[in-house]
Amino acid sequence: MAEPTATLERLPDELILEVVNYLGCILSHEPQSTAFKKKQEETARQRENHQRQLALHALCLTSHRFRRITTPMLYTSFVSAATSYSFKPLQLFHRTVCNAGPAAGLQNRLAEYLLYVENRLSDYLGNSLYKDTESDDAILMVTEYFRLLADIVNHAPNLQHLTVVSLEANEVSFWKHILPNDGNQSLTTIPNHGFQKLQSLSFQTHTKAYRLDSPVASFRRICSAMTAAPMLTDLRASGVMTNDTNLPLSGAFTRVQRMEITECVLDFAEMSELWAACNGLRHIICEWAFLDHERGSPAHLYEGLLRHENSLETLHLDMREVRMGWPERLGSLQSFAALQSLGLCERALGIELNLLDCPTVVPQEGISGLIPQTLKSFALFLRYGHIPGFDAQIDEATALFSLAEQSAYAESDLRVVTLRYGRELNAPILTKAFDTAGVHLELVNEGKAKP
Repeated sequence: MAEPTATLERLPDELILEVVNYLGCILSHEPQSTAFKKKQEETARQRENHQRQLALHALCLTSHRFRRITTPMLYTSFVSAATSYSFKPLQLFHRTVCNAGPAAGLQNRLAEYLLYVENRLSDYLGNSLYKDTESDDAILMVTEYFRLLADIVNHAPNLQHLTVVSLEANEVSFWKHILPNDGNQSLTTIPNHGFQKLQSLSFQTHTKAYRLDSPVASFRRICSAMTAAPMLTDLRASGVMTNDTNLPLSGAFTRVQRMEITECVLDFAEMSELWAACNGLRHIICEWAFLDHERGSPAHLYEGLLRHENSLETLHLDMREVRMGWPERLGSLQSFAALQSLGLCERALGIELNLLDCPTVVPQEGISGLIPQTLKSFALFLRYGHIPGFDAQIDEATALFSLAEQSAYAESDLRVVTLRYGRELNAPILTKAFDTAGVHLELVNEGKAKP
């Protein structure tokens, strides 16, 4: 008698569920601008997610039993792009998950299975919102797109991760549907389910130049509302701005451990206030875009950092694009005993003159006098030299040679020093000095195109 053919149908439910779990969505907690710095990786991730969704959908169509097992995983995530190509799938998904009744064969509404929502402005197939702007109905489409996307989010009470990029101008908005502008600028609660399960929030906003048409999209107001999300541990944002600095934060981020702001145009005092509204931050990353901040100084950030003196493990502050007066240094970080990774630009060290132009400039107390002995990696973000052809002078930087010497003789855990610059650097003498001290010197060309 012939052995029966081995098929998925013959597997017990537990093993089928294991197979289905491997088809789950590959999450991204990065804003679009950060993710697309590695475009090939982002494209591959989007493509893989699409293939996994197709596989899950195919399993749902196999049998009633498979549909019962697979449907919850199929609706665990929703990934989309703000393009005309993705608009119809968005409409269908919205119609399905916003249905008031439970799904066939299941006890819960499909929206209750939704844990992850992500959107981009382009997809791996080459479709993009930029290309869609040539269409006559582009504004109507994108307005409705963000309304439907927000409605999906508002119907998902168990949402754990939200990664969204949106346009915020006139009637086009995602956030005004999440935080309705009812005239109460001090809104402290989030409508609908209140994001009670939200663990990570990554958002990027695009507005008209440096002006916000609606206060709802203000970074400050979004943060103020999100302090009410009790499970939030990871907050990342890009391209954010505010026009209501007089609005106090309505609460505190009691569980946020990572705060990452890129393409930031917030002033130093506001950033410090935001950090001070957190308890026990472990990772702080802030990269400023161009900002005219004549009265600003790195010292204005120090008070907000001190609140996390015993918990902070990562601190990266890149303010190379900020135009400020003569800067006061950030302040000593030697008491930050948990700090393992530190990245600063010259201005945070109190160096106004460029090290590439003036290699003999040394910050007060030197670099080693500012960093804790427990630090394992240190990165220095270098500004462009004003004198053409003087990039090689980094090999004469007194401050860096002093750091190498101190690393050799002091009880230091420092193992990696990274110099980040927009062009190729060559520093054989400095590299040898750090090698002698047991520290690896890494020279990173930030201007080199990334795949």
